[in-house]
Amino acid sequence: MKGLQEDQQGRSNQFILGGNCIMRIEIQYIKDFLEIVLALDQPDFHFEHGKIRPLWDNLEKRNKFVFHMEILEDQHIIKGLVPGKGIGVVRSGNAMELADIPIRVTADGHQFYSDLSKPGVIEQMTTTFKEAGPSEVVKIVFALGKKALEKKLENLIE
Repeated sequence: MKGLQEDQQGRSNQFILGGNCIMRIEIQYIKDFLEIVLALDQPDFHFEHGKIRPLWDNLEKRNKFVFHMEILEDQHIIKGLVPGKGIGVVRSGNAMELADIPIRVTADGHQFYSDLSKPGVIEQMTTTFKEAGPSEVVKIVFALGKKALEKKLENLIE
């Protein structure tokens, strides 16, 4: 059986893998996620947070969410705060569970979001660099952010 498995209160942290999603990095999705997380009033967050849960409340959304969260973890943009637990994605056979552990945006994650928010960066990433892999995405965003900052500083000096 594919789909969500709910607990007695109707909540689900576990689902059976499946679905027909094609996994591609969506830079706007990542930016939107970081925007939500950075607007929270705490230094860490949980996947169960009311503003985050709607991002993964069905199978298709959950596959996309986990795909992007694992990329953000791999690239050191987010980090789980429980040693040895990562960001709390636990796989067993064809099932997956999202553990309720605290996660934070790293210093690199804050910089990544800042650079991603600079004028023209999203547009460049969704056009010129739309086929970039995870490591390339981070490097390109940092480079575009640095160029935008250099240009801004140059304009201030002139």
